[in-house]
Amino acid sequence: MTPPHTYAEWSACIDAFARGGSDEEVIAAMRAGVLSWTGGVAPLFAQRISEVFSLRLQRIADEMTRALRHGSTGSDHVVLSRTLLDARRKLWVLNRVAQLPSLPGELAGSLQEQLRKYAAQAQQSLEDSARSERSGLLASIIRNNSLLRFDAEPIPASSGSVANPTNAAATSGGGVAQPAASTPAGGPAPRRRNILA
Repeated sequence: MTPPHTYAEWSACIDAFARGGSDEEVIAAMRAGVLSWTGGVAPLFAQRISEVFSLRLQRIADEMTRALRHGSTGSDHVVLSRTLLDARRKLWVLNRVAQLPSLPGELAGSLQEQLRKYAAQAQQSLEDSARSERSGLLASIIRNNSLLRFDAEPIPASSGSVANPTNAAATSGGGVAQPAASTPAGGPAPRRRNILA
């Protein structure tokens, strides 16, 4: 993918990132690109990339909810660990985009705050859903694979390594926070919205 220089080229990169499937290629192109932060481009770009972040966060939340519901019928807590690690890998990808050197500081800060808020809400929802499990194993797995550590280099998906891969009773609940609607940098703070599965 060619490094973007015009708004149209940046828009094409953002569209590709919204679709997913070629994140490494898209991020590499954006890292090498140059963004002309002019008056007309600034609000359009900020709104577009914020919308894509919301879309990707919603996708992460939906995938987590589906995985946890599917895993709740079995007795393997590896499903929970892998679901959390997979979500962390996806948040880490978003964090890399939020730290692109071509982004103005205010927009980068807004995107990073969007990520932090989602991770905090989702982590809290997961911990709340685990409180009814008496052994404390669920809570331990959720803490050991915390979504709040999305800025750390993730474990490669091929390694098969998970924290606390313990077989035990099935999970109950599986609630995951859904991302709140985002706003570009400088807009009003998004409302918190927790929806439990």
